[in-house]
Amino acid sequence: MEKLSLLIFHKDYQAFLGELREKGVVHIHENKKKSAEDEQLKQKLVLIKRIGEMIRLLGKRQQETEGKMPEEKGAELLQSLENSYKRQEQIDQQLLSLKKDGALYEPWGTFSKERIEELGKAGWDMRFFTVPDRKYMPEWEEKYNAFVISQEKGQKYFVTFTPKETDEHPEADAVVFPQLTAEEIRQKTEELNAEKEQLGHYLNQVAGQAITALQDYRLQVYEDTDELKIENATQKLLDDKVIAIEGWVPEKTRPDMEKWLSDKGVYYGFEKPELTDNPPILLKNNKFARLFEFIGELYSLPNYREIDLTPFFAPFFVLFFGFCLGDAGYGLLLLIGISIYKIKAKPALRPIFSLAQWLGAATVVMGIVSGTFFGIQLLEVQVPWVVKFRSLMLDSQQLFNLALIIGGVQIIFGMFLKVANQWKQYGFPAALSTIGWLILILGEGACYLFSMKGYDTRMAMYVVGGGAGVFIFLLNNLKRNVFINIGAGLWDSYNTVTGLLGDTLSYIRLFALGISSAVLGLVFNDLAVNMSGDIPGVKQLVMLIILVFGHSVNLFMAGLGSFVHPMRLTFVEFYKNAGFEGGGKKYQPFRRRKSEA
Repeated sequence: MEKLSLLIFHKDYQAFLGELREKGVVHIHENKKKSAEDEQLKQKLVLIKRIGEMIRLLGKRQQETEGKMPEEKGAELLQSLENSYKRQEQIDQQLLSLKKDGALYEPWGTFSKERIEELGKAGWDMRFFTVPDRKYMPEWEEKYNAFVISQEKGQKYFVTFTPKETDEHPEADAVVFPQLTAEEIRQKTEELNAEKEQLGHYLNQVAGQAITALQDYRLQVYEDTDELKIENATQKLLDDKVIAIEGWVPEKTRPDMEKWLSDKGVYYGFEKPELTDNPPILLKNNKFARLFEFIGELYSLPNYREIDLTPFFAPFFVLFFGFCLGDAGYGLLLLIGISIYKIKAKPALRPIFSLAQWLGAATVVMGIVSGTFFGIQLLEVQVPWVVKFRSLMLDSQQLFNLALIIGGVQIIFGMFLKVANQWKQYGFPAALSTIGWLILILGEGACYLFSMKGYDTRMAMYVVGGGAGVFIFLLNNLKRNVFINIGAGLWDSYNTVTGLLGDTLSYIRLFALGISSAVLGLVFNDLAVNMSGDIPGVKQLVMLIILVFGHSVNLFMAGLGSFVHPMRLTFVEFYKNAGFEGGGKKYQPFRRRKSEA
């Protein structure tokens, strides 16, 4: 990256900004503090959230084949749709209230409020009561002219007829009816249901076209927010007559930018980044490694001055996924299914499917190594062509050892990368301590292997240990006092030894996940055989149902774990031993937003 400084006359600013957006290569410094205080920007961000929520709601609807174009556009369309959904919510609340009111009438059957009013004019007071069965008193029938109307769920519903001047009533719960009659509630319910159905039909009609219109509207709002952020990032000089902008451009685009800017009547200048600068990150990887960039971004982008670890963890990630899933049948299913679906997939999604193809292929390979095919243990199968592959298959103990070996290899590889990172950022002396540890681990490891072959390696072990000790305890920081270095080396030794041991043991999860998915697949196979019965036809159908359901569940759960745990090993064990710092911000140039339609 190179820093680009621009000075533009105020009268030319808007026109130049439009052309700069069309150019689409300059990453503008954002003034986050000013942007956080910008009320207009906040409103735009809230609007984007509202649009996204409406698109989500419309996406759930059953869109009609021949959609209807909504009459409104932009903000009016959004407001109209929000009003429609709000009205639906109001109707649902009203229907719930009406249902509750209508339930009060159900035990009483049909009665007329007019007849009750006539009784009142004649001097009689008719009241409605409810009481638990056990508390109902038969003498109320004589004393209050009580009549039981219905009895349900342990409750008696009864009415009383008493003279108006009587103040005494049964010790029961009086029922107060809503203002609307049962018939009015029924009619109102029908009206609201009809309105709700009409609203739903309208939303289904316009959903497809409205989603496209809202996506275009959101694109426009996004561009408005970009302009507001640029405005907050500018500095106004010479009584607001000159506007200053700073940004970053990729180094390879500088010649083209210089040629373009030379005709724009603006002042510009290019500078190399200084140590205090934090340029944005534009990763440069080959076709294979680019598939894994989004995985690295889930954790953090590298900072500008360190090595991008994406191409270095990518092969390990593929291997780890295959190790964890560890079933050749599942891998073959993934590989075939994804390859077919990829043909019709949108171009933006094809890199994801390409990554999934690599993961599926790795699962096939590791499934053969572990000897598992849809839960079937291939080491126990006596089929001739399977027997030919047995030399490639490993038993449980060998798989356990392989997991630890792979872990050790990645950790040591990470330490080599740490040396390169420290050398690149701070100079060769900063890497001496890590070099010492590599000498100790690899040198002592080689001495041990030679001793197993019968060679006397005691002198070599002393030389390796002494040489490594010089780097670890004396040369870990050439700018410090030697005694401070010794103390720092002791502390570093404690952390490194315990850390390396714990990190290596973490790779046992590769073996554990692979074994667990294989065992679960075997369990479902046994269930399918033992629970299918003996009736011809039915037996095969039950077996098929159990196998499809069981292996689908196992594939989903094992696949999820096979993606998550390699990420954990990458971001914790590998990144730590590679000295990854991270904290980089992604290169996002000021440019036209692409349509989502």
